[in-house]
Amino acid sequence: MVINQNSKAKWLLTVSLVFMLVLSAVGTVNAAEFPKGETILANETIDDDVFISGENVVIDGIVNGIVFAGGETVTLNGTVNGDAFLFGETIIVSNSAVINGNLVVIGTNNSMNGSVSGSFFSGSMAMVFEKDAAVGRNFYFGGFSLTAEEGSVVGKDLLSGAYQNILSGEIVRDLKVGAEAVELNGSIGGNAVIEVGDSSARDIEDSMAGMQFNPYLNQYVPVIVEPGLRVSDSASVAGKLTYTSLINQTSALEKIASGTVIYKTPVPEDADNAHLNYSASEVQPFSRNSRSFVWRTAAMSAARNFIKLMALGALALWLLGKPFTKVVDAAYKEPLKAMGWGFVVIAVGFLSTLILPLVFIMVGVIISFVSLGSLSYVWFGLVGLAYLLISALFIFTVFTLSKLITAYMFGKWIMKAVFKETEEKAWLNLLIGVFLFIIIRAIPFIGWIAALAAIMIGTGAFWLAVTTEKK
Repeated sequence: MVINQNSKAKWLLTVSLVFMLVLSAVGTVNAAEFPKGETILANETIDDDVFISGENVVIDGIVNGIVFAGGETVTLNGTVNGDAFLFGETIIVSNSAVINGNLVVIGTNNSMNGSVSGSFFSGSMAMVFEKDAAVGRNFYFGGFSLTAEEGSVVGKDLLSGAYQNILSGEIVRDLKVGAEAVELNGSIGGNAVIEVGDSSARDIEDSMAGMQFNPYLNQYVPVIVEPGLRVSDSASVAGKLTYTSLINQTSALEKIASGTVIYKTPVPEDADNAHLNYSASEVQPFSRNSRSFVWRTAAMSAARNFIKLMALGALALWLLGKPFTKVVDAAYKEPLKAMGWGFVVIAVGFLSTLILPLVFIMVGVIISFVSLGSLSYVWFGLVGLAYLLISALFIFTVFTLSKLITAYMFGKWIMKAVFKETEEKAWLNLLIGVFLFIIIRAIPFIGWIAALAAIMIGTGAFWLAVTTEKK
């Protein structure tokens, strides 16, 4: 089954997931509650952040802090005076739930019928925003299906990227949605931007056939809407309505919109044909301008790289003088050996990036199964964050620090071999090395080879410095 999802809408799911990961990392605190069991009782009040997990998590009480809850089923009936992060296969936020903060819901089959004073972030296969649901600020959704029932209220903006959006509630301010199918039955107090898919009739027929007989999908999404944009007589848009579609429906949309209705064709068609509208007299001056633009861009890039390496080198000399010079000396004494070890380290490192994520997920699944989910947030949260930090440090070392080490080593060699300096002048070594490296790097083809050599020498220098210290 192939679904042509609008590319501009896919960022919404990414934003919600990244937001969830970042905040869950920040949520690691020195003092927190880890309740025994899977339930916070109705008569229970916890004055701290709460981490709770299990097969069937139920929160009926009051939490004066941040809530992290994960399980096969998570049900929130109580009050959270802080942000709430809920993860699971099925997540239920009932009409008695009150969240005085932001709500993040990541799961397969979710329903929201409570009150949120802040913003609501959700990534899921299916989300039902029920009739009593109310969000004080913005609602961000990314997934397959979003249904906002009549009576539901979004206090500011709704931004959604999904296959289908059935919107029957109230959006106080603006709507921005990208999907294959959109049904608008509710009210929008501001402007609306709607982009529906550019699938062909054959693609639509094939996609619908595949989805209608997908047992996993039908388990969570009983009604699959046919692609396209549809509006009912009860729908209303108080401001401007801008829509992108293969079908011009302006006459129908003008009946529900108080402001201007703007019709756009899908961007890929415009992009494919845009270059055909230029005449020969227009192309030639553009080519001359393009050449100067390339040179200006290259010069600016070289200047930025020079400033970046100089600033990084200055910090290294100031804060880490001895370790920095030790790594440089390892490369200076045996540059070919450093290059060889650099190749090995880089090859092993990037091979690990293909294998370790699979191992990490497999181990996490085993830990979650053995502990019934009680340790899953530790593994995927704390250990996962540590893994990401180590990976980021490795990439930073290979593609940035290695160049700085090699540039400084080159400057040191120039000062000794060419200018016959017997006394080492660290700041002059740094300036000359970085300046010459940037110039060589800007030379076509040769610069690429020089950068590759610098990366391998610098990376290998770290390895030699560490292994020499151990010996």
